[in-house]
Amino acid sequence: MAARRDPLALPEWHALHREATLVSQLIGAGTTALGRASYASRFGDYYTAFFGLSIGIERLAKLILIADYVLEHSGKLPDQAAVKRYGHKLGMLVEEADRIAKKHNLKLETPKPDGPIPKAIILCLDAFADASKGRYANFEAIGNPAFNPANEPVAMWWREVVEPILKKHYRGTRAEAGVKARAQVIDAMIGGMSSVNFFDESGGTMDNVATASERTGQTRWAQKYGRFYTLSIVRWLSEVFSVLTQINGYKFGLEVLFGHYEFFNTYRVDDNFLLTRRNWPLS
Repeated sequence: MAARRDPLALPEWHALHREATLVSQLIGAGTTALGRASYASRFGDYYTAFFGLSIGIERLAKLILIADYVLEHSGKLPDQAAVKRYGHKLGMLVEEADRIAKKHNLKLETPKPDGPIPKAIILCLDAFADASKGRYANFEAIGNPAFNPANEPVAMWWREVVEPILKKHYRGTRAEAGVKARAQVIDAMIGGMSSVNFFDESGGTMDNVATASERTGQTRWAQKYGRFYTLSIVRWLSEVFSVLTQINGYKFGLEVLFGHYEFFNTYRVDDNFLLTRRNWPLS
């Protein structure tokens, strides 16, 4: 039998090690920004979140595909042509990760998030990865009367993700009643002597204290649950990668997979952490 390889002496191991830490940090930065984004001074955090999350989730799914290739080819890594064939379609990559999990009969603690909100999150991040509809949408809108404002990433996120979140967790609750009541009190106190000129996430004008105050209340729920549902997708992908590689990384011939799962343990936490912790990755 050939001598067992030292993972730390393998250039390929170092490449995957660097990729794993990059992916973990991209997702963490995106998640943290998503929990801060708002219509006012933190509007840019929406775009920071979309950049980090769209790229990070794509590359985490690709790590799963690479790990699967290694397992199927006795420790051999895919070549550049094979990696490029994975493409950039986030929805397809997530589905491929699910197929791999089922193929290997992985025993996962958390199932794949499959409700309408997680699906909408993947839809929005996938659209953001499309240059004309997402990353460069603001430039596409310049001098282009045919540009569809519904494709603007933040407007799409609010429409496709946040509105369903508000409907499920906020509308008709005591929290909504409290936000509306506070907005009216604040408006009565300072509305007559204040000038308000904000735009909401969909581009609508907010020109009075009550409307802006109510939007601020809604934003807190958008931040909290937008982060939660996004992290639920990340948690599942992290578990797929971890379960796929944790044991196999110690097997003879598969040393290239050794230890990379550790970067994603930070996302394998319970719902309470996903709901309440604001800074990611956890430390």
